[in-house]
Amino acid sequence: LLSIPSSEGSNSVLGGGGYISGCKDGVVRVFNSAHALIGSLKGHENAVTSLSWLPLPSDHSSGDEMVLISGSWDGTARIWSLPQMECRAVLTGHENTVSVVGLPPTSGSFARVATGSAGVAQGNNIYDHKVRIWHISLDGSVSWSSKLVNTVANDHSGPIRGIAFDSSTQHLLTCSNDGTVKVRDLDGSCVTTLAYPPTSDGSPPMLLSVAALENGRVVAAAEDGHAVIWDVSGGGGEPQVIGHPNCVWTILPLFGTKGDFATACHDGYTRIFTLDPTRIASTTEISQFEQAVSDSKAKSSSGPSAEEIAKLPKWEMNALQQGRSEGQVQIFNKNNKAIAAQWSDASKTWIEVGEVTGRNENAGTIDGVSYDHVFPIEVDVANGGVAKLQIGYNNGDNPFVTAQKFIDEHMLDQNYLAEIADYIQKRAGTAGGPTIGMTGGGGSGGQAMEVHSGPVPMDISTPASSQPTYQHLPYKGYRSFENGTDTKVFNKMINKICEFNDELSSSSSPAIKKEDLTSTLEGLRDTLCATNRYHATSVSDSELRTITKLIQNWDVQRVFPILDLSRLIVLHPDASKSDRRNTWENIVKCTIEKCEQVENAEGTAAVAVPMTSMRFFANCFRGGSGSLNAVASNLEDILKCAEAFATSDKKNVRLSIATVILNASSYINNTGRGVAVSAASDRILSLVGTIVGSGLYESEATVRVLVGLGTLLLADESVRVKAKSLHMGSMVEHAGNQHGDKAKAVVGEIRSILG
Repeated sequence: LLSIPSSEGSNSVLGGGGYISGCKDGVVRVFNSAHALIGSLKGHENAVTSLSWLPLPSDHSSGDEMVLISGSWDGTARIWSLPQMECRAVLTGHENTVSVVGLPPTSGSFARVATGSAGVAQGNNIYDHKVRIWHISLDGSVSWSSKLVNTVANDHSGPIRGIAFDSSTQHLLTCSNDGTVKVRDLDGSCVTTLAYPPTSDGSPPMLLSVAALENGRVVAAAEDGHAVIWDVSGGGGEPQVIGHPNCVWTILPLFGTKGDFATACHDGYTRIFTLDPTRIASTTEISQFEQAVSDSKAKSSSGPSAEEIAKLPKWEMNALQQGRSEGQVQIFNKNNKAIAAQWSDASKTWIEVGEVTGRNENAGTIDGVSYDHVFPIEVDVANGGVAKLQIGYNNGDNPFVTAQKFIDEHMLDQNYLAEIADYIQKRAGTAGGPTIGMTGGGGSGGQAMEVHSGPVPMDISTPASSQPTYQHLPYKGYRSFENGTDTKVFNKMINKICEFNDELSSSSSPAIKKEDLTSTLEGLRDTLCATNRYHATSVSDSELRTITKLIQNWDVQRVFPILDLSRLIVLHPDASKSDRRNTWENIVKCTIEKCEQVENAEGTAAVAVPMTSMRFFANCFRGGSGSLNAVASNLEDILKCAEAFATSDKKNVRLSIATVILNASSYINNTGRGVAVSAASDRILSLVGTIVGSGLYESEATVRVLVGLGTLLLADESVRVKAKSLHMGSMVEHAGNQHGDKAKAVVGEIRSILG
């Protein structure tokens, strides 16, 4: 927001004062003092993040009396004439988010602007955050020309978050994620650095806003819930730090008050601070503020209150609350104590971990699930909107697994996996953290992702959409089969593989030397069972070659434990990365061949090969881009195999097939159309018809099939036309009625989609 002083200008519309807002939709809006909208300034292609007035030379001849500067996430700053509600100039070439401030004019027809940029991500670091000084020529009556006269790059060690001008010292101020304020000459060069006072963990918080006060002081807003004030008038001394109940988002100097300023806090309050004893708040108000700060600090180190515990789900009713995934943590009320429990997917039960006695400052809940750390993530989407999300992480979890689940849930680009995992590691270990995943320049094309280390605003909105939305559809991400990384279970797998290899060694069939095979399998065990170390471990090329060779050479009667092992390997982020696509292409094709030979299998293999192959295919979607592309390029053949097993009398086979359908549908919905995708869509529709008509599938498997169908229907109109011709709506109606409320709800959404 930016205020319009009532004395500014003689324009009849603006002369009475008012205010200006910059919005996430890229529009700058002008309101009068009666809160009526009197103008909209359109031109930015992303959220507007900064506003400032531009002082004009006294002898300018442009005719404009009130000139506004706006900065945006689109990498530009724009200069507007308010009386005419027109854009006069565009300052381009910035690195993502732009902060703006008007500087005193030189003389004649030149005005001056300073801008700061957030920088671009290179690996796990942010570079090219720059301060730029511009001269604006006011000669043109409609458009003004701009000239970049100086640039200072990378003297902060993090993105620039705010910029201001100190009229008393004629200095420029910038604040940054690195926890410092740089005091600069008007050419941008740094004169001195104001540092945030030392913190207990040695990591300063991000500074989100900076302002100069009239009494020779500089004040900044900190993400850790403080306003910090430095005396730069010559008094020196340690900075004053004023605690708040939550993150302080911005600082507003109150001119004409000799140093008063206002803070905007995440708790929803605006507070005014003063040195004038005649303006100090009442004792009651001060006491309430201090108590709110104290309560906030205490909450970060104490356990939940009795009121909070009373709102938790009862432990004795935990059997009615199913976990979503292996290892999920949920807080319950057990005998009026808060206890943490972890979901076991294998036993389908909650396992008590211990009592919750306290939490760190990053702790929080998402959708009722408690985490040791809750971090904010802001995502720039292609249409100019901003999605503000949260990611939960527990100490000891694998950051890559957490990151992958987040990507799946929110349908983000798979290439963000390493960046998000690294962000989690940095944030879980320190208070600071980089901004990651930003685009390489000021353009707005494509999807860019920005991750900040500060709290997320209370008002979380999502981009508007003209498309209807559904509660269950489309499904975002991929389901997987992750059980088996327990060392005891893994050792059983190793023993079975070695047993089969010994059998082959005594025959004429190809086998691997026992010591070589044992060494490879034990190495994989040590890597795959340590899921909390996936971010620091790798799967070697030689290990993958061994697995490929075993699947190629072993007959259908013995291959199933290798397929089961492949199911686990593909979930390791290093094993399934993009440059290993060819390896996974070979493994996928070999697995398809084994599926085609199942009719020759006997005993255990006749069930185990369909189950392990389908689970492997399902997990390939969940792996990295290497395995995802491999399974996608063989999708029609995989679905042929699923058709062959669709009416299996084994529950585990049926659930595996349902999961392949769900993941394949999610992939098609996410990637669009094509000849291969069209053929795969037809096969999924046929497969769903077979499954629904069989009446064999349990509730969980049926729900996955129905969600997969609904997700597929939302992919393309031609799929919906084909589904209507097959009367899919009425076909699934019966299935929905037989398998619970969720199945009924999904069927209702399918019927709505089909019209």
